[in-house]
Amino acid sequence: MRLLVHEYASARGAGLRPSILAEGRAMRDALCADLGGLTGVALRVSVSPALPPPPCGEPVPPRAGEDDIAFLLRAAAGVDAVWLVAPETDGIALAHARALAGAGIALLGCSVEAIALASSKSRLLARLAAAGLAVAPTWPLAAAPLALHPLWAAKPDRGCGCEGARRLPAAALAALRRGEASAGLIAQPWLAGEAMSLSLRIAGGDAELLSVNRQHIDVAADGALSLRGLTRCVEPPQRERLAALARRIAAAVPGLRGFVGVDFMLGEDGDATLLELNPRPTLAYAGLSARLGRNLAADFLADFAREACHA
Repeated sequence: MRLLVHEYASARGAGLRPSILAEGRAMRDALCADLGGLTGVALRVSVSPALPPPPCGEPVPPRAGEDDIAFLLRAAAGVDAVWLVAPETDGIALAHARALAGAGIALLGCSVEAIALASSKSRLLARLAAAGLAVAPTWPLAAAPLALHPLWAAKPDRGCGCEGARRLPAAALAALRRGEASAGLIAQPWLAGEAMSLSLRIAGGDAELLSVNRQHIDVAADGALSLRGLTRCVEPPQRERLAALARRIAAAVPGLRGFVGVDFMLGEDGDATLLELNPRPTLAYAGLSARLGRNLAADFLADFAREACHA
């Protein structure tokens, strides 16, 4: 099988924060290390010459002046599938997935339709709420009922993780929404509890819970949120309930496939409130195969082959 790993940040390599580049490299290298241990895989990897190379695979660097989509399609020429890791921010992941689909190149992961839905937090949460799942109450910033809650989270509707997210009191949020920078932002009440995530393997509309992860979130003086790190494979007493939740998420969003990350708040009552979904490998993938004692890439490739046979 001829496979391209295209991780957006490490392929681009310029104009991004060092923390984003480090996370991108970690995901890219974890995917490559797992794939490099498999027989029958001819691996190609999109790489920026400004960064250290991946542990294995044929590197494909961008050309001078080449835009992101042109680079992706050139790197993907002749492969059987692309393992795409790109942020939902400003529709980047969706644009890349649509370009591959338009060129007739298979995605080793979620469908374009699932990526489109997950790229909008508000649309995704509305879908999950309609399926009876507990989600964070979400409004466009301009319509948020600020008097109902003293503390809020403001974040881009089309963003990923903590990027552009802030914790603000209601008065500060009111001032923010009077400014031009409020376009595209959503508001959610600040929820008490622990910031957590699920790492899922989804195939055939069913989900396997690979890992429950604790997110270590820092809050700056101006309210800006940042991910300081992850603790993978925690074992909360609610694990069976979270596994059932994962299956309900897979059923609620057709087209979810491969590695999927789900962010949620674990309340003091032990209940999970969903925040967002990443239709792609997340930072939690790095080191997860070793922790679980299995090559996750082998599992995802086997799922891909089975679904291709039944397509």
